[in-house]
Amino acid sequence: MIQFIVILLMAAILYMVQRYIYMKFWARDLEVDIHFEGKEIFEGERGRLVETITNSKRLPLPMIKCKFQTSRNLMFDNSTVNQNTDNYYRNDVFTLGGRERITRTIAFTAAKRGLYYINSAELVSTDLFFTLQTVLMHKLYDEIYVLPRPYNTNEFRKSLQWINGEIKTQCHLIEDPFEFRGIREYQPYDNMRSINWKATAKTGELRVNMRDFTSQKVVRIFLNVEDLGVIKRTEACEAAIKVVAGLVKSFTAEDMEFAFYSNGVDILSKQPIRIKRSRGKAHEEEIYRALARIDLSAETRDMNELFGNTITHGDGSMCDYHISVNSYENYQRLLESYDSMHMSFLWLYVTSATELMGISGKLLTRVMPIRSWSRSVNPEIDLDKQVG
Repeated sequence: MIQFIVILLMAAILYMVQRYIYMKFWARDLEVDIHFEGKEIFEGERGRLVETITNSKRLPLPMIKCKFQTSRNLMFDNSTVNQNTDNYYRNDVFTLGGRERITRTIAFTAAKRGLYYINSAELVSTDLFFTLQTVLMHKLYDEIYVLPRPYNTNEFRKSLQWINGEIKTQCHLIEDPFEFRGIREYQPYDNMRSINWKATAKTGELRVNMRDFTSQKVVRIFLNVEDLGVIKRTEACEAAIKVVAGLVKSFTAEDMEFAFYSNGVDILSKQPIRIKRSRGKAHEEEIYRALARIDLSAETRDMNELFGNTITHGDGSMCDYHISVNSYENYQRLLESYDSMHMSFLWLYVTSATELMGISGKLLTRVMPIRSWSRSVNPEIDLDKQVG
């Protein structure tokens, strides 16, 4: 009997000692890192999240849970999502020995454009007997951009061919110093730097180099996502954003200079978007990311109020693309003002209607309907092929 009591007493002491040790030391030298592989992907593409738990002390951790949350628009494999919340909650369980590191990679599918992030993780541990529960909040931050998939159809590509022709014939022509066309006699208005001294010495008279001309291509893109209807047309607005992405991709491939304006509210700055004209891959990426950050749930302002002055102060070297889900009267009046400015523009009207109703006769030759589609349940389906 005494031996039994001694055993119980020793067991109780052992239990209390280990409980004290785990309460005091379990979080020491314990680190967690959660980050996305890559900083941006397109809608429908696969991404990976890397989760690393490091226990740098000798004390083993028989069970540790790592809990974190992110957006449900990142659809992780073998997981269920609560449709009543915008967040996805994950709870991963690890067993860590002393001085051990475990890395787990989790695949997901990007279902919708946006800026998604992880800003904290909760670590929950226990003792050897699983009777103790201790919690530690760990601050961290990582983000990933899910970029809108560029819109691409045969009809859309034809419109791009049209706009390229418009720009090349109507914009200003500038002399290209790298395009040699021939040699001619010197004229009083010629720049001394254009003199060809070898030809001058050979003929005994001043001769100048003739240069070819190149088009200075400038395009402005205006995205209008203002939705005045009682039933919000989120699907159409998402389609309009994809159309802009398609334009940006095309203009970058053509090495064209372009600017981007939208009354869509940036989820970070809380302001409408204004990106000055530029060209190249860096400019393309800047606009893609701006498109990803548009918050369609935020209140938008009228395009005339925001950009009316910008539009009316354009010149003949510019050609404008307007992408809109609306055709309200005030917006049509803004587009009709192009007649007095003698500027080229094309209106890409994203609509689910089969016929254009209520469009001003002055605009019918400058409007191109883009049929919006319903989002598929399966994010891996090629949405571009669903456009009718």
